[in-house]
Amino acid sequence: MEEPSSIQSADTHWLESIKIELAELSPLSSSWTICRVPTKLRNTNKDAYTPHIISVGPIHHEERSLKGMEAHKWRYMLSLLERTQNAVATLDACGKAILRFDNDVRASYAEWINYSNTDLAKMMLLDGCFILELLLRYSNPDPKLQSDPIFTTSWMILTLQRDLALLENQIPFFVLEWLFNFTVRRTANGLATPSLPDLALRFFRSSINNVNEETLGAGGRQNSHHLLHLIHNCYFPSSPRIETKGKRNSNNIEFIHCAAALKEAGIWFEKDDTKSLFDLEFRNGVFRIPPLRVHDSTDALFRNFIAFEQCFQESSQYITSYVLLMDRLIDTAKDVEVLERRRIVANDLGGRDDVAAMFNNICKQIVLRDFYFAGLCEQVNEYYHRRWNRYKASLKRDYCTNPWTIISLLGAFILISLTAVQTVYSVLGYYPH
Repeated sequence: MEEPSSIQSADTHWLESIKIELAELSPLSSSWTICRVPTKLRNTNKDAYTPHIISVGPIHHEERSLKGMEAHKWRYMLSLLERTQNAVATLDACGKAILRFDNDVRASYAEWINYSNTDLAKMMLLDGCFILELLLRYSNPDPKLQSDPIFTTSWMILTLQRDLALLENQIPFFVLEWLFNFTVRRTANGLATPSLPDLALRFFRSSINNVNEETLGAGGRQNSHHLLHLIHNCYFPSSPRIETKGKRNSNNIEFIHCAAALKEAGIWFEKDDTKSLFDLEFRNGVFRIPPLRVHDSTDALFRNFIAFEQCFQESSQYITSYVLLMDRLIDTAKDVEVLERRRIVANDLGGRDDVAAMFNNICKQIVLRDFYFAGLCEQVNEYYHRRWNRYKASLKRDYCTNPWTIISLLGAFILISLTAVQTVYSVLGYYPH
C-alpha cells in the first residue's frame, strides 16, 4: 500500500490545467443583445435563422457560402466614403473610433468573440458602411448606379431584407449610428437626409406587416440595439391591455378554437384596418382582426422576432403572443380559407396548406412568459360556449343561406299559421255560444 506522502506527490498536472482554464474564463456580458438562436428553436427550422447571401457581424463571418458578398461590401464602403469631402480622412477617423468601441461591441454579443481588436473593428467598419450605403441607395435611387447588380437582380433586395433581419446576423446599432452621423450627416446634403431609423424602416417596409411607427417614438429610436430590434420596436399595440399577470400566464389560459370552429359557433370575422397588428377586438360576436400578408419571408421574420423575445428577457412578448394566437386560429387549410374570404389573411406564400403548416410549426419549443391576448381569449370562449349562439348559427347556416330556402320556410310558416287560424274558427263554429 502506498504511503500518504507518495499519494500527495502524485502527478497533479490535471489540477493545474483546471486552474488555467478557470483563469482564462472571460466574464459574461450582462448587456448583450445579439446571440445565437437556441438549439431547440433552430432545430425546428434551421433555414429560417441562417443567412442566405450575406454575413453581418462575427457569428456567420467565416461561412464560405456567404463570401460572394464581400466584394459588394468593399464597393459600397468606398461609395459611402466618397460621399464625404475627404474619403481618406473620413476612413481614418471612422477606423479609430470603431477601434475605441471594442469593449462595447464585444459586450453586445452573448458569446466570446474570437477576433483581435483590429479584425473586429475592420468587420464592424466594413459591414456598417455597407448597410448605410445600401439604405441610402434604396431610399434615393441614383440613375448613375443602374449597373449595380444588387438592385438590378430582382431577388437580391428581398434576400437582403431577409438576411439583415436575422438575430444572428446583426451588428450593434450604435456602430451604425456613429458611422451615419460621421459620414452621411457630414455630406453636403446631410441636413436633408432622413434619420437612420427612418431609412432602415423604408428598406424593410415591403417585408413587414402593419407596423405602428408612431409607437416607436424617440425612445424606441434611441434604444434600439440592432436592426431587428428596431423593427421589433414598431410592433407594439396602440394601447396596453390591462390584465393581471396571473391571467396572462400561458398555464392558466384556455386558448380559442380554430377559425372554422368559431365560424360554426356564429362568430363573424371582420378585417380591421388599424395601424397595429395587435389591435384585435372581439365584441358582440364580431372578431375584428388586422390584415396579415403572408409571403416567403414571413416565417423567418416571425421566428427571429420570437427568438429575440425568448432570449432577451427585457423584451415584450407581443410577437410571440400574436403568432401563438394565429396558430390557434389556423389549424388547417379550411381555417386559412375562412380568414382569406374575410380578407384578413392575404396569401402570397402558395397554397392554403402552406400557410397552415407555417403557423402550426412556428411556435414549437417556445416558452411564453406573458400572453398578451389572454383577456381576448376569455371573451371569445365565453361567447363560443353559449349554446344559444350555436343554435342561432346553426339555424342561420342550415336554413337562411339560400333565398329559396327562406321563401320555402316563410311559405310553410304562413301555411301553418293559416291552417291554425282555420282550425280555431272551425272549433269555434262547432261549439256555438
